[in-house]
Amino acid sequence: MKVEIKVSSNCNLCGLCVETCPTNVFQIVNKKLTVNEESCIYCRGCEAICPQKAIKLEALDEGLEITITQTLTTLITPLK
Repeated sequence: MKVEIKVSSNCNLCGLCVETCPTNVFQIVNKKLTVNEESCIYCRGCEAICPQKAIKLEALDEGLEITITQTLTTLITPLK
């Protein structure tokens, strides 16, 4: 899955996204937030944790493939 990550000028470099991200997408280098979109798994934890609401993620459907392996009949309970 490809992800676009936008960080607005509201970012105050608090570092919560750096601490929270399970795949180390964010780093603060030379007083700037750097972003490695290739590592993002789209968990959206950074969006939720950011107190400034400075981070926005967008999933790009490019290369996205979904496989459904369970049949519909196993998901529906029959009426009695």
